[in-house]
Amino acid sequence: ARVSVTAVLVQACAWALARNPRINSQLDVAAEQIKLMREANIGVAIALEDGLIVPVIANAGGKGLRALATELADLNARAKTNKLKPQELSGGTFTISNLGMYGIDRFTAIINPPESAILAVGRTNTVFVPDGEGRPVARPVMTLRLSADHRVIDGAVAARFMKDLREALERPESMLI
Repeated sequence: ARVSVTAVLVQACAWALARNPRINSQLDVAAEQIKLMREANIGVAIALEDGLIVPVIANAGGKGLRALATELADLNARAKTNKLKPQELSGGTFTISNLGMYGIDRFTAIINPPESAILAVGRTNTVFVPDGEGRPVARPVMTLRLSADHRVIDGAVAARFMKDLREALERPESMLI
């Protein structure tokens, strides 16, 4: 399967979630406790004619980029033909909603309970930014927004996750270290 931006985002998010386990958690309201989840089970929002569906890539952190790309392509194809199994739609610990392919620059995504956070991904634009010496250089820039449940995650925890996610996307080799 072709490696999509979403596959790269899934891999980068799984890496950043491992470094920031508080983001990969669920609020159990009945038990009044926060559950830290062992694996990053990342849901990817897919738009269908009847609304959104969020299939889950189980243990995304344990899979390579090509495997993630193949699984995403398969889930996407089966979502559009209504052939997903119920277990493929549950157990998510974090969700990615990518509207970049629709030309959307930025938006705010709504958290899928009982998850504690969701990442909203806008399109990638070419923007002039200063290089190390202050000269303008064209670079691809993507807008990411994290919605977080503040009963579980405070702003500093969310900021550390976003910092790590940015590092993973800007310097993919950092995920190997």
